[in-house]
Amino acid sequence: MSRADDIEIIRTTGLPSAERRHLERAVLRGQLVRIRPGVLVQQGALDDLLPEHRHHVLVRASIHRARPSDLVSHESACAVLGLPFVGPWPPKVHVCDPTSPNTRVTAWFVRHGSEHRPPLGHTRADEIAATDAARTAVDLAASRPLIHSLPVIDHVLGRGLATSTELERAAGSLRKGRTKAAVAIAMGSGLSGSPAESVCRVRFRQLGVPQPVQQHTFRRPGERTAIVDFWFPEAGVVVEVDGRGKYEDPAMLGGSTTADAHWQEKQREDFVRSFPEVRAVVRLTWADLMDPERVRAKLRRAGITCR
Repeated sequence: MSRADDIEIIRTTGLPSAERRHLERAVLRGQLVRIRPGVLVQQGALDDLLPEHRHHVLVRASIHRARPSDLVSHESACAVLGLPFVGPWPPKVHVCDPTSPNTRVTAWFVRHGSEHRPPLGHTRADEIAATDAARTAVDLAASRPLIHSLPVIDHVLGRGLATSTELERAAGSLRKGRTKAAVAIAMGSGLSGSPAESVCRVRFRQLGVPQPVQQHTFRRPGERTAIVDFWFPEAGVVVEVDGRGKYEDPAMLGGSTTADAHWQEKQREDFVRSFPEVRAVVRLTWADLMDPERVRAKLRRAGITCR
């Protein structure tokens, strides 16, 4: 369950006037916060939420204004379904409108026309009807930059939520952006272990580097094994994507301390470097991935050709 599901949504519409006035006074005192006209939450309720959970709350706060035929879509569907969208979260809720071929922006919604392209449905336990994971990935691939859409496509493929064939079939029904979606789907890989790895693959494409091997395993009989994110065999270079989560996220640490995680990672890298075919190990952080020139510089120093 998303933490967004725990946030209490207070709606003033339909309440007796005395109760509405009481809630308005609470807003003036700073006890409640208005996130949409007639929709309130407790002060500070959103402070510790991740951006995707904040947007999920916005969806919950807005869904009563949607039409029965609407399906939450695009980035908003990612928030509801827990898909790893990488990009700015929109200030309005995105929905697919099967009754119109045109896209319109209203006070509450971005309404994407979907006439003659019936979206596949998915209903969450919290009663929010959204496009399913495959349809969401295809819609993003058709309308968003590759760096934003590829992490969703890779996640869908890697989790077995859809196959490449199913994504291609869904993209075939697009009215707009079919070519753009085809590029993203063709690049999709279920081997990406994180959104950061997907973003790294986009940077490789933009910089024109040779196609690396994903999730390559280094092993010796009787010794440990190590799986690396990317292996460039011709250059003899390993590229690893470093996120802070592996050193700070309790779920990823699995009971180990941050110091333990650093030590284990050092031991692992020493093992990888012990193979004679490995000339260099390049580590890319999220900050690196947000700046293609930093990625280019690190790759070139390691001997990887960038066109």
